[in-house]
This record gives sequence, structure tokens and C-alpha cells, in this order.
Amino acid sequence: MHPSSHAELIAERLAAALAPQALGIALVGSVAAGTDHPHSDIDLICATAESSGTEIRQVEGRMVTLTRATPAALAAALTSPRDAAPAAAAWRRARILHDPDGVLASLQKAAAAWTWDALGPAADAWAAIELVGLAEEIHKICGMLTLGRPRAAAANRLIVTLALAVPYAAAHRISYDSENDLWDALADHDRAWAAAWDTAAGLTPADPASAACAALRLYRIAATALRAHATAADRALIDTATGLAERTIEEHS
Repeated sequence: MHPSSHAELIAERLAAALAPQALGIALVGSVAAGTDHPHSDIDLICATAESSGTEIRQVEGRMVTLTRATPAALAAALTSPRDAAPAAAAWRRARILHDPDGVLASLQKAAAAWTWDALGPAADAWAAIELVGLAEEIHKICGMLTLGRPRAAAANRLIVTLALAVPYAAAHRISYDSENDLWDALADHDRAWAAAWDTAAGLTPADPASAACAALRLYRIAATALRAHATAADRALIDTATGLAERTIEEHS
């Protein structure tokens, strides 16, 4: 049996049980897209009048992630720079299992029409703020390298490596189907980013200092794209972090 066949049956049975208390239920993620593997979780979204939250269940050997949210909260994801691209992709591929009043069909229609133009400058402003928030991690990486504390430097390097991806994607209006697809989408867009990310994430073997410096390069790449969208005060913070990153890279080159 193809992995999706069993997963779809589980989703349908759960949807039938949840339907009396739901405004709508949809199967999303890799199972809905038919790209799941035997270890993929089954993602169900349940539109509700009030309750919200995420519940994880084990059903017939499969993990089920059940997200409850109001229709307004589900629609709001399409206006969030952090969530809009994967949310639009998820709804486009969603399989609606229960939708008596067409709530989820309307959301799916909105997702089909979504583009980055819907967010415009808000995406750039949000991404710039995220970059500023990561400036502290740049200072930590450089400080831990100076103190000879490679584990602490590695921890902060990984924070930067992972956290920069979504803001950088927003800045370049890169669409992707899910977080699993984000990393390759960014690599395909920018080879310099790909080289630095692979080293910072550990795909390309490197000593601890070189891996940390790769994360500093990622910040520098992101700063080049986002600095102009920051406030004057925030640009000063970005410039200080970028300058420190550049000096640290030179010291370890």
C-alpha cells in the first residue's frame, strides 16, 4: 500500500469523527500532496468557532498533527510575511474533507490567488526587523570564538543559520511549499548563500571556526538585501553586527 493510501484513510476517519464540532476540516501537507513517506505525519486543519491549538496524536502507527484555528486565524496566515508563502502552498494543495458552509473553499480560493505582491513593503520591513533581532547572535558568535568556546559559538551559529532563512526568502519573494523545501529553494536562488549555508549547517565539512564564519557570511548576505528596509536606528545595529562579522571572518581566514 502506498504510504498516502493508509494516511488518507486515517485522515478521513478522523475528519468524520471531528466533523460535528468543526466548521471545516482539511488535509494538508505531504499526505495531501502525495509526497509523503512512511514516517510523514498526517496534517489536519480543523476550522473552529473558538478553540485553537495544536494536538499531536498517534493513530494506527502514524503521527497525526491536528491544528485547530478560527477561520480568521487561518486567513491571517496569508497576510503574515513569515507564514504566507507556505500557507498559500499548503491551501492550494489541501484536500478539503468537510466544509458545509464553504469556509475552507473560500480560503483555498484566496490562497490560489495569493502572490508576494499582497504583502509588498510589509515583507521587507518584517524581514529587516528579523535581521536586527539576530544581530545579538552575531555578537555572541564572535565573542565565543574570541573566548575559545566552540560549542557556544556553534549553538549561536545554528540559530543564525536556521533563523535567517525565512526573512531572506521574504526579501527575495521566494515561494516554497513547506519548510522542508525552503532550504533548497534558497540554495537554488543564490549560490553564495548555498555555499555559506552548507558550511554553517554542517553539510560541508569545516572546522568550528570556519563553520561559525560561514554563519557570519550568511548574515552579511542577508544584510546586503535588507539593510535599506530598516530604520536609521536599526541600520546602525545591522552595520555594527556586520562590521564585527567581517573583522571576525578576516581574523579566521
